[in-house]
Amino acid sequence: MGKVKFSTEYEFPCGIITLFWDEGEEEECGYEIQLELQKPNGEYEGLGGWSFGYEKWSYQLWAKWGDYINQRITNIKGNQDSLDAFVDELGNIDCCYKLYNEDYRKDDFIEHLKDIEVIQQLILNIEEEAV
Repeated sequence: MGKVKFSTEYEFPCGIITLFWDEGEEEECGYEIQLELQKPNGEYEGLGGWSFGYEKWSYQLWAKWGDYINQRITNIKGNQDSLDAFVDELGNIDCCYKLYNEDYRKDDFIEHLKDIEVIQQLILNIEEEAV
């Protein structure tokens, strides 16, 4: 993760959840979203990460995905069981932009933008609900 543009914190019984919007830097994966937990004992745990590269469409998708996660966590309103279910849901969504990152290009287990269509559909669903 490089230069953080925005971050939002949420309080839950498990600790402080932080949502990071990373603007991306050279030799990284472009625009990234990270979700992290700081436990009451001070330990940190990554809850999810998604990257979108530097393409023309990357910024818009990055912003909308961050807004989607923010809206969902905000709507949970501190309910730990709902948060756990949402984190499990997010854990099934794999989106990594690997073309510019040398380490990721070498890793056969990482599929370039694997679930990008899932992300696009989730964003569309929440935008339609708002109308």
